[in-house]
Amino acid sequence: MSGEPQDSRERGLSERLRASVLPLWQRQFQHPFVLALGDGSLPSANFEFYIRQDALFLDVLAKTFACAIGKTSDHAEMEQFGKYILDTLLVEADIHRRYGERLGLTAAQMAATPMAPTNYAYTSHLLRIATTEPLPALLTAVLPCAWLYAEIGQHFAASGPPPESHPYADWLATYASPDFAAVALWLRTRLDASHLVPGFREETRLLEIFRISTIYEWSFWDMAWKLEEWLT
Repeated sequence: MSGEPQDSRERGLSERLRASVLPLWQRQFQHPFVLALGDGSLPSANFEFYIRQDALFLDVLAKTFACAIGKTSDHAEMEQFGKYILDTLLVEADIHRRYGERLGLTAAQMAATPMAPTNYAYTSHLLRIATTEPLPALLTAVLPCAWLYAEIGQHFAASGPPPESHPYADWLATYASPDFAAVALWLRTRLDASHLVPGFREETRLLEIFRISTIYEWSFWDMAWKLEEWLT
């Protein structure tokens, strides 16, 4: 790609990870679910499916951040991960609650939603990394979610604020906010500070984890677009 450094070592680790999956990364913006979410044409049934599954995903993400606290002795990192747990449970979850109320769903109904296959696989991936691998691997596993959502939110915000009639305006505003972009930036900064040497097997493992999480991000959109069900 023009304008990029000839030597990949000139880029930070997070940029190298993103570059390794760039075609798939860019395709996320063209997924029909994402496009319909952005222009407001997404059917309510698909959005309801999405927020039910995403609420379950956020519960696991909070547990993943909780595992991160046990993998660092840096008090500032511990505090930041603690904030992310609270933000995940309170701030992001609030948007699911508000949309659930608009759709006539109670908190009990949201919580009783069974995980769809893709969500089950993605969250199992996160929990396995969080419980069995070191902090750089955990940061790598959650980074595509935070980074992609921030980029997608900013992508739609670049076209100007949505009309008042847009059914998903609150969702777009949440992920286009500077506060959410700061989450991805902090995760990237911590990962880049891990000082992994390019070519070492540790970086090869992180490339694999990042690719899997990015694939699951695509699959999550696809799951909600197709209203995925378990085989019977």
